Amino acid sequence: MAQTAPTPPSTAPPGSREAPAQPSDARPPGVMDLFRDASFRNYWAATFFYFLVFGAQRFAFVLLVLELTERAGLAGAVGFALGIPAFFVTIPAGVWADRMDRRRMVVVANVAGAAVLTVVAVLSWTGAMNAWFALATALAVGFATAAVQPPLTAIVQMIVPTERLMNGIVLRTMGQNLAQFFGTVFAGGAIALFDFGGAFALQASLYLVAVAFMLGVRLERPAQPAARPGMREAATEGMRFVFGDPALRGLVIVSIFTGLFMLGPTFTLIPEVARTKLGVGPALNGLLLAYTSIGMLAMSIFLVTRREMTGKGNVFVTNLLVAGPVICVLGLSPWYAFTAVVMVVWGLGGGIYVNMNQTLIQSNTPNEMMGRVMSIYSLSIAGLIPLGALLSGIGAELIGADRYLVLSGVILTGCAVWAFLTQHDLRALD
Repeated sequence: MAQTAPTPPSTAPPGSREAPAQPSDARPPGVMDLFRDASFRNYWAATFFYFLVFGAQRFAFVLLVLELTERAGLAGAVGFALGIPAFFVTIPAGVWADRMDRRRMVVVANVAGAAVLTVVAVLSWTGAMNAWFALATALAVGFATAAVQPPLTAIVQMIVPTERLMNGIVLRTMGQNLAQFFGTVFAGGAIALFDFGGAFALQASLYLVAVAFMLGVRLERPAQPAARPGMREAATEGMRFVFGDPALRGLVIVSIFTGLFMLGPTFTLIPEVARTKLGVGPALNGLLLAYTSIGMLAMSIFLVTRREMTGKGNVFVTNLLVAGPVICVLGLSPWYAFTAVVMVVWGLGGGIYVNMNQTLIQSNTPNEMMGRVMSIYSLSIAGLIPLGALLSGIGAELIGADRYLVLSGVILTGCAVWAFLTQHDLRALD
């Protein structure tokens, strides 16, 4: 029987998994080979169902408030309520994710989210729901969501071999895109069929499905240092790591602008533009946001088939130059079909943005810092989406939802030009 060469020493970060040794003449691992690992399969499914609810609840809460009040400003307020908890929870959650069981954190937060959505369903069924209850429950769901993001994202590096990290991130993003596509479609269809009570009850049950899959993920907990720093010191250490690196600092600055002037306005104002300017009901309205996920999924499929890609930082920054003009077109479009096509194009760029951003961050961060770094990254996006949503609601009240989308696109274009001309370390990142 032929003997194989000894396996070289591991250079993978602590807590990550090694790829099985391959004979020199074996074929390279395929794109879908990661699904042979039970932990990755369960993680992918848990992420899918979590983002299915995430996409559904953001659309459903905004539409619920619009139906109750007919005011775009309050739709912006509910978007603010869903995201503002990230300012208070994300950084502590990142510290906990570096010293606790990340899987358990995700499970507890999802169970809490299911409980809150059950309350929303009951209030809707009994006729007790009003705008204030909608804002309060959106705020409660926002706390659960903020607690999930850092540990959920930080798990990838623990179950995917270092050399397959980009593939693992892209496969995760593909599941996220599929989930958000079906989430908005699911929410719009469920509201049309079962009204808001039934729609929120179904979302609560899907949170529990995510919990069941997450319990099937097996993690090797990395060794902890004998003396751990306090919460404040640990959080400060994470801040120093990110903001002391010019490239990672540039990524965070760009994320802040995209949260304020791309994601916040889009998620908040597209339902209002579709409802008033384009004149469509809940089902077609939900499909409109879902078209973005089609574009993101298509781009993720393309990226996952790329075995090697160089110049990721340059691709990331160059892609931003297209995002602003696309947002402007969304505000100007008078036709549903044309808006749907533009949403797909926006999704293609979003696929590059999400995958390159996470790959650049995770491939340049050690596992023992991953929770804190991902919490800063999550805060720079998810934490600014609520402020972007609030500004969008105010802007929609003052100048109209479509005009505020155009204004957001102009500002985002300015940010992209600044990044392209000045952020040389970010563009050189790989």
